[in-house]
Amino acid sequence: MNERHAKTLTMMLALPALLLPAVCLLYILFKGIPALDWAMLFGSAQGASFGSVTALWPQITGSLLLMLGACVLAAPVAFGGALFYALAASHRQQKVLLGMMHLLVGIPPIVYGLCGLIVLVHLLHWGISLLTGMVILAVIILPMLLLNSVNAINRIAVGRTEAAHALGLSNGEIIRRVWLPAAWPALLTGLLLGMARALSETAPVLFTATVFSGVAWPDSVFSPVTSLQTHIFYLAQEGANAQAVDIAWASAVVLVLLVTVLSFSASALRKIRVH
Repeated sequence: MNERHAKTLTMMLALPALLLPAVCLLYILFKGIPALDWAMLFGSAQGASFGSVTALWPQITGSLLLMLGACVLAAPVAFGGALFYALAASHRQQKVLLGMMHLLVGIPPIVYGLCGLIVLVHLLHWGISLLTGMVILAVIILPMLLLNSVNAINRIAVGRTEAAHALGLSNGEIIRRVWLPAAWPALLTGLLLGMARALSETAPVLFTATVFSGVAWPDSVFSPVTSLQTHIFYLAQEGANAQAVDIAWASAVVLVLLVTVLSFSASALRKIRVH
């Protein structure tokens, strides 16, 4: 097989992986955009009931609160773990840490949701709440953020760190003056991807954080929220209700757009080169 044939075969094998997501995205836009308008996004949120809703802003707000809270909880732990890996961990500890993170990445999100339901909701009596959802989503995105932070630090030229040590800089000064200025685009890229991951999870928040209706704004972190993810899930079960299905497609468009913005922002940051 010559190079031309090999290239053609590779393109044919890759074509379904390119076409199927594009077709799904176009179909979502085709079904959802006609049902989407300003009143649906920001109209009155009063009187919402199963199968119908007069505004999506409570669901958008709940999804964003869960996403931001999860990142606030997970990002410092992830960066701290990466610093421990780079500065204090032995070779064996590094292997154990990376192995554990890769293992946690592979656990299905629904398992985290069930653990949150048993431990946080029932045993600790946090109830179905914003805080419970934040913690579970933070646990889900933590391995990805930690691995990204480790890779970001590892990509910094060894000569920079050695030069900093030779100048007598402490570890804290090296982190602040050498690592952070060089690694911030990669760290922020990973954070944006973590936000997109948290925004797209359904099963964990379904078990731990959300109700379908009756909540426009949580009274506290121990109050439940509504979210776009579970909103779509519930409405999709009302297949006989044309209005519910239309709202589900419109909600899906909003969710896809939010995730797309985060993903494209991460892609743009990935191209930044710090010298």
